[in-house]
Amino acid sequence: MLAVAFPRAKLGRILIGSMCLVLACFSSAHQSLVRGKLFSVPAGPKSLRFAPDGKLVAVDCLYGHKVVFIDPATYAIVHTVKVEGEPVECSFTPDSKQIWVSLYNRSKVLCIDIESERVIRSVDVGKVPKVVEVSPDGKWVYVANWDSGSLCVIDASQSKVVRAFKVGRIPRGIAFTHSKQFAYLAIMGGTELLKIDVAGGHHVVKRIEVGITPRHLVISPDDRWLFVSNNLASTITKVDLQSDKAISKLRVGKQPRTIVLSPSGKQLYVCNYGSQSLGVIETEQFKVVSNHRTRIHPIGATVSPDGRSVWVSSYRTSTIQVFQTTEAH
Repeated sequence: MLAVAFPRAKLGRILIGSMCLVLACFSSAHQSLVRGKLFSVPAGPKSLRFAPDGKLVAVDCLYGHKVVFIDPATYAIVHTVKVEGEPVECSFTPDSKQIWVSLYNRSKVLCIDIESERVIRSVDVGKVPKVVEVSPDGKWVYVANWDSGSLCVIDASQSKVVRAFKVGRIPRGIAFTHSKQFAYLAIMGGTELLKIDVAGGHHVVKRIEVGITPRHLVISPDDRWLFVSNNLASTITKVDLQSDKAISKLRVGKQPRTIVLSPSGKQLYVCNYGSQSLGVIETEQFKVVSNHRTRIHPIGATVSPDGRSVWVSSYRTSTIQVFQTTEAH
């Protein structure tokens, strides 16, 4: 092999350039956030979701009895739908044209047509419906009923409950696998997740121990990992979906509530309600890489489909905080 001798000054420039390249690679892998716009919305924004096409952000205004739709480019409210009740959680249909909303103080979920600003369907479910989630193919709507301790399965094409069954005390988080075969349900009043066979008749096929008060669930884009926020334990649990076993726990800020994944699956954003911060977890190595003060008690969160912004809501202050990411997806 030919050995090349460099002058000392040139060698120094090469070493510095190499170090900068390494640091740049390290920085891109460990994404940071830049605090952006903070603005007010109608009373009690409990949760919010980006539409799959990225053109709107839906905000459930619990105390304002309305769902508002915001243009993420201008932060202007472009659609408002008043509802007879307290909207608490929501989930878009895959085409971004409709949204299902649960009414906290009614035993109902609604389907809203966004363009016409009309409630086009109303379905009776259990007491205090919380999380509502549309399956990736749009065929099913799962509803976790907080007070009834039950799960309702709605056939979206018929707007009809086709199965309802008891699941345990305080069911909450719901996540579908991207393959559409399974769904997972968090039993916040206990320590388990339920694995449900969506393709096989919506039956529970497994129970998975994940620790106390499992609240919110998200699944990686490749269906390899599931992440759980454990509210009272102030931890995030990582579940291996090949074995359906919890493999690791990570302590974050106080009272982690909503968690959301970046589109790449590389970052997990955590609303630390008690700490008033937004945590960023690197999912592969499963470690906290940064924490950002939110100025508000963060309760809901959503990530833009391009991964460039994270929106966080606070129903205590009726505000939304936007963070811009430093990594393109």
